[in-house]
Amino acid sequence: MLALKKKAMIEFERVTKRFGSLTALRELTLSIAKGEIFGLVGPNGAGKTTAIRILCGALRPSSGRVLVAGMEVGKRSLEVKRLIGYLPEEPNLYERMTPKQLLRFFASLYGVEDAEARIEELLAMVGMQDKADVRIATFSKGMRQRIAIARALLHDPEILILDEPTMGLDPLTAREIREFIASLRGRKTVLLCTHYMPEAEQLCNRLGILQRGELVALGEPEKLKAELKKEGYESPTLEDVFLKYTRGVVS
Repeated sequence: MLALKKKAMIEFERVTKRFGSLTALRELTLSIAKGEIFGLVGPNGAGKTTAIRILCGALRPSSGRVLVAGMEVGKRSLEVKRLIGYLPEEPNLYERMTPKQLLRFFASLYGVEDAEARIEELLAMVGMQDKADVRIATFSKGMRQRIAIARALLHDPEILILDEPTMGLDPLTAREIREFIASLRGRKTVLLCTHYMPEAEQLCNRLGILQRGELVALGEPEKLKAELKKEGYESPTLEDVFLKYTRGVVS
């Protein structure tokens, strides 16, 4: 019996974005399944941030379109935004607030029902219950990242976009954040941007590698490594795959 194809939650259809003479994305076509953890990787300037901003509705493509749960971003932007939670690389939290005050503020913006119960649930989920009434200004980067994740999940979105979620964190906190992301598999559709290849290999069902605005490789981590092995490389790593497609060199 043939397996049923998983429903696509995110679809980029020949998306191009130009900024004057610069083409930041070129004919990007990509489908991300519901419940998948998908890694979007590439060197700085490859187009990852542009793709995220188009997906969130902050930028309009020069051509092509993006669909979220079958809805075209830009035409049904409010409905699309309700489905998305976004953790930027720099979360920019309101430092004078406590976590509870911050989450209450955003719950009011999102129109979250039974907000107090939801806030307690999320603080427990990210391990910050004991810091709920402490000012964010006193927090470490790892603690801030946990609160930022809670904020992104506040309205229970179906899609979670994570931009470098463990960058600059100590090893223990980074591991706990990765374990949390892994726990979302099958429950949320996660788009993960990272420069850390072991993290991408550990977490992602599939990877897309961007280089100069083009999707140059796409597949499961093991299959991407297997393709490299067929070319004669012994025990290739995902970092080798990344370097092959972004620099043309395998170390």
